[in-house]
Amino acid sequence: MKSPLFRYLRPEELELVDRSRRRVFFKSGEIIAKQGAPMAHVISFTSGVAKVYIQGSGNRNLILQFIKPTQFLGGPGIFMDNIHYFSVSAVADSSVCFIEINVFKQIIRENVDFAEAFMKELSRNGIFNQERFISLTHKNMPGRIADGLIYLHNEIFNELDFRIEISRQDLADFTGMSKDSVIRTLKELAGEQIIELQGNTVVITDKEKLERISDIS
Repeated sequence: MKSPLFRYLRPEELELVDRSRRRVFFKSGEIIAKQGAPMAHVISFTSGVAKVYIQGSGNRNLILQFIKPTQFLGGPGIFMDNIHYFSVSAVADSSVCFIEINVFKQIIRENVDFAEAFMKELSRNGIFNQERFISLTHKNMPGRIADGLIYLHNEIFNELDFRIEISRQDLADFTGMSKDSVIRTLKELAGEQIIELQGNTVVITDKEKLERISDIS
């Protein structure tokens, strides 16, 4: 499972990356990268699902996004101070390739096509986060939940036939809500037969109504 960014590498650059990478396996719940820690590697995600989040005060986290293969994780620290500005932890059993940051920077300097593709990826992430913050600050609770479930279905769990496997706490951290508010809102949506609840699994049964809630709430 190789990031699409690597198609811009020349054969000798791909070989250099291959020599400098280390593949590591993580169980669900394990930390892959820690906010505030030195950044010695960039991360190529190869299997599983993970969450990218900012750690706040009082044990409150804000999940920025979820990731799956074959996404590539860098961040602003690469070009600033080599510090992780967010944490990453596995939501399901996962594996990643750690690529030495000095090798990555060397390729960025020497391969314009790869550098441009990586900058586009950073820009897409920035635009996505901006849209997420608009949702968090302008929408009510059903709208936030609808946005979150639609994103998770479209981008992360789209191969599971409208089944979304996520804990109530992670959904709360993703939508900027309390866990109790998430539970109450999910029950309301289930009562309207828009979703079904099966433990930690949410099944979207009426995506059209969910999208309508996202648009108007």
